[in-house]
Amino acid sequence: GATLFMGILSCGHNTRVNNTDLKDSSELKTIAVKDTVDAAKFPPLPIDYDRTKVLKNTYVVDRAGVELRQGADGAAPLLGKYPYGTKLDVIGEEGEWVAVMDRIQRDYKGRNGETGDITRWEKVYVAKSKLGKQDQITISPRDLNSIVSLTINGKETYYEKGHSLDKYLQLELIDKQTFLAAQNTAKNYLIKDTLSYPKNGKTLELPLTNGKKLIFTDKDIDNELEASYSYKGHYDFLNAFAVDGNYWESADVRLFDKQDGHLIVECGDYPFFSADKNYLMTLHADPYESTGDLQLFHVKQGKVTPMLFVSFKEWMPTWKEELMFWGKDGCIYTAANHIDGYWGDEGSLNERSQFIRIRILPY
Repeated sequence: GATLFMGILSCGHNTRVNNTDLKDSSELKTIAVKDTVDAAKFPPLPIDYDRTKVLKNTYVVDRAGVELRQGADGAAPLLGKYPYGTKLDVIGEEGEWVAVMDRIQRDYKGRNGETGDITRWEKVYVAKSKLGKQDQITISPRDLNSIVSLTINGKETYYEKGHSLDKYLQLELIDKQTFLAAQNTAKNYLIKDTLSYPKNGKTLELPLTNGKKLIFTDKDIDNELEASYSYKGHYDFLNAFAVDGNYWESADVRLFDKQDGHLIVECGDYPFFSADKNYLMTLHADPYESTGDLQLFHVKQGKVTPMLFVSFKEWMPTWKEELMFWGKDGCIYTAANHIDGYWGDEGSLNERSQFIRIRILPY
């Protein structure tokens, strides 16, 4: 049989990670643990996952994160670090320490010298003082500008470790009163005449001025070819139909010219035009990447040209269309939550929000 020995330890789903802080709660900062007297004093504590009761959930609310240790003692071997916002499964408490369950990966060496690693559920300990409720997880001013990707003029730059956006946009947290005051100045140019063009079964037909038709046909199949279309309305000033598309793992809103049916622009989410009609933006919460995505376009003489696409690392906008808009002041407003506070404990959307104002900077 194989015998465990102390080596590099990490927490995660069969994934070895490097010595870097990561936001994914299943990938943690790791360090080398030496086989010391302390390690012998605080041996690993494997548990039976199916027979271990989760008492409650708690969250890491200390911005610096919290260390996880092999025992309820500051001298116990250090296994790694949970970053801010991590959701933990509590299985016990011992004084100022909370016992949580996690999958620990350990190196092992067999009797014949073979090496490898093994992952199993273990009981580990974190300091109670650094834990709290989900509503304590909030967007900080520093979080606002942290991005993972930026596309300018068709050139995409990806930032694996994150990057602070210091141009193009100015973001700030505002209070609810300021948000509501700006909301009163917002204007939606979409004319929602959805009953004008009802679907006939699985087919949506939109008549064009040139006498032809735009035809969209649903594909009701359980694979990547799945598609469903609906008419959202039209924009008089752009002479455009708005068509909503829902697919296997994505969605979009496309604007088509009412004269000849050509595609004007494809948006990653509901399109919002600025008060002067010179800009178009979309805000999208990506549940797969846990990013907040902003698309920005310039509108001139019926043409819509991409300006930038940016994915924010630490926050996601609301999914409620009425809580995102252009203000009369030319700024973008949205309700938002920290990515680790976006979903409630039961998996539903968190109704609590913060509010963000985004100003476009000249470039």
